[in-house]
Amino acid sequence: MKQLTRILLLAVCLLMIIGTFPVGAIIPYSTYTYDIDGEYVESPHAYVPYETISSATIGLSSDPITEPYDMCVGTVLRKNIEKDEYYSEWDGMIYVTDAGSVPRVIAIQYDEETSEYSVKYVLSDFINNWGVPDAISSPRGVFATDKELYVCDSDNARILVFSTIDTDEYAEGDFIKIIDEPKSEVFPDNHIYTPIAVAVGTSGYIYVVSSTTYQGIISMNKDGKFTGFLGTQTQKLSLMDRVWRSLQTAEQKKQALTNVSLEFNNINIDEKGFIYATTASINDSDLLGAILSNDSSSEYSPVKMLNPSGEDVMKRAGFFPPSGEINVNTQQTANYSITGPSTIVDVALGPEGTWSIIDQKRQRIFTYDEDGNLLFAFGDKGSQLGNLTTAQAIDYAGSNMLVLDKENDNITVFKRTSYGDELINVLKLQRDRKYDESANSWSKILQRNSNLDMSYIGIGKSLYRQGNYEEAMGYYKYAYDTENYSEAYQQVRKNWVEKYAYVVPIVVIVFFYVLAKIFKYAKKVNIAGQVMKEKRTLKEELLYGYHLMFHPFDGFWDIKHEKRASAKGATVILVVTIITYIYSLVGKAYLIDPHPQNTNILLSAVSILLPILLWVISNWCLTTLFDGEGSLKDIYIATCYSLFPLPAFLVLTTLLSNIVTLNEASLLSLAMGVAYFWVGFLLFFGMMVIHDYTLFKNVLTVLGTIVGMAFIIFIGVLFSSLVGKIISFITSIINELSYRV
Repeated sequence: MKQLTRILLLAVCLLMIIGTFPVGAIIPYSTYTYDIDGEYVESPHAYVPYETISSATIGLSSDPITEPYDMCVGTVLRKNIEKDEYYSEWDGMIYVTDAGSVPRVIAIQYDEETSEYSVKYVLSDFINNWGVPDAISSPRGVFATDKELYVCDSDNARILVFSTIDTDEYAEGDFIKIIDEPKSEVFPDNHIYTPIAVAVGTSGYIYVVSSTTYQGIISMNKDGKFTGFLGTQTQKLSLMDRVWRSLQTAEQKKQALTNVSLEFNNINIDEKGFIYATTASINDSDLLGAILSNDSSSEYSPVKMLNPSGEDVMKRAGFFPPSGEINVNTQQTANYSITGPSTIVDVALGPEGTWSIIDQKRQRIFTYDEDGNLLFAFGDKGSQLGNLTTAQAIDYAGSNMLVLDKENDNITVFKRTSYGDELINVLKLQRDRKYDESANSWSKILQRNSNLDMSYIGIGKSLYRQGNYEEAMGYYKYAYDTENYSEAYQQVRKNWVEKYAYVVPIVVIVFFYVLAKIFKYAKKVNIAGQVMKEKRTLKEELLYGYHLMFHPFDGFWDIKHEKRASAKGATVILVVTIITYIYSLVGKAYLIDPHPQNTNILLSAVSILLPILLWVISNWCLTTLFDGEGSLKDIYIATCYSLFPLPAFLVLTTLLSNIVTLNEASLLSLAMGVAYFWVGFLLFFGMMVIHDYTLFKNVLTVLGTIVGMAFIIFIGVLFSSLVGKIISFITSIINELSYRV
């Protein structure tokens, strides 16, 4: 009896614990972000599936939704007096376009008391402006303002406007007007207008995406008058396309241009008039290249944020540009495999500057902040609650996220979790400039998700504004935020210079004084060395490099004819170059090399030594056939002495990398560019002098040497491959014999 009682008590406890979990607590997907290396890192769930809105749940079982295309929520526009800006709130309405047997727009209302959804009215037939019975033919995109509902009637090439509130003139759901196809001379002949998405700003301007219009987003005033195109989307033509295009006639080129798929596929707009537009027409190779190279430009971006002038002003400050999935390699599951970049089909604007996009290929939602940082990604393909089959549209309804599934004919409601609430709260604190409070909130988020690099950045910004620059640098470094790290370091450097102002001029003066002394001494030794000697000291040979740097013609002539240098001195210069190169790899500051790799000393040395040896051998082989006067030894000495300026630049730029900011780093790149140009200049004219070639013949020889280097590499790879196969063959025979014996 006691044992039975214990079992019953345990069962009751388990039931009570299970009852505390929300519906959908068993989440059929992972929530994650990506780190700086593009590695998948798990994150707490920001949204969890709660329920689905289907024909059955809203009372349309007898006439179900069969071809949903788009969805939007109704809004109430309010004004923040303190900030003097407008913001939108959900009014409890959801509008869905259905192109089924009876094309219509379904207005769904949410009841807060019962937490249920029901059909409020259906838009299908109406009396148009001319008093003639009319009907929606092919509803596609839909957009709701605080007073009106705009519906794209695609096949009829028009936009229908209905009232969403009761006014003196119209009742809720009444037809208001038709916005016909815009007219303008800029449209090409035989242009077809097919509106599939629409957005309307607070100023009344109307923005339309036409699936058959490649020039960009169509902009109209509130009366439907065409005002221009925004955000023309470009696509790079392949080499074959460009060759074929060059052979076409003018009429063929014009026709071919209209067939290039460059259009946007969806659109949204915020209260400030910034337009968010998505496209899936970018070539996968171009999009993949932009992702892997972290291209922050908008040329190959599947999401753009356009200002009223049509300029892309989206911030892309994250590790990777906002484009959906980063790990685009093949993802294999039990039922399907996916590969390639995301297919973005819609964008939704969330609270506190956040926004989300749908990847229809993987059925995932990616959410970013206003700076383009990935906050979280979630979703998967499947039939469980929370999984999707063909995600088509997304929107925010208060703290919930709604996703329309075109194939399952329903809407999945995702509820924001406490972790999601914390994220939104801290973003609000940041936007309100409450940095101290935001630092505390970021610390709490960090305790729940140590993989969210934005937490480190948020804490770093708070410390920066408090004047704790060095501590802020540490947090920025955790998140690989080089821009903010540079700003904090600049303040640390400024404070140091103000404290030790006398040190800077002393260091500069001492540097140039020592440099002048070195050059003066080298000049003195080189002048004394003009006397012909049978044998010169290593010091004389090395210091002769200072003369050769500024007098290459005389310098290389004397190296060959007066023996001012030797193979020993050349080897010392080569070794010093290798050592300084390795130092430059390991000694660069964080700002210059934020992602240092483990340096392999042997491979680093080979990366310098191998090109030098290939150059020497290839040049000797070629010049032997073309009457070159330089021996193999002469070529080796001249090549190594051409490297003479490089070690000084490598050491100097590496040291300076530890005191420059990010904006000043380009000066170091410029300095190294000068160094490599100088080395190339010396090498070119060194070969010309020792072989006694004319300028034209030397140019041909240098080009031939480079080709020869490539040929030697090819022969080397081929030979090593052949040797490997021979060894493998012999090994196989030995193994076979050992088995038989």
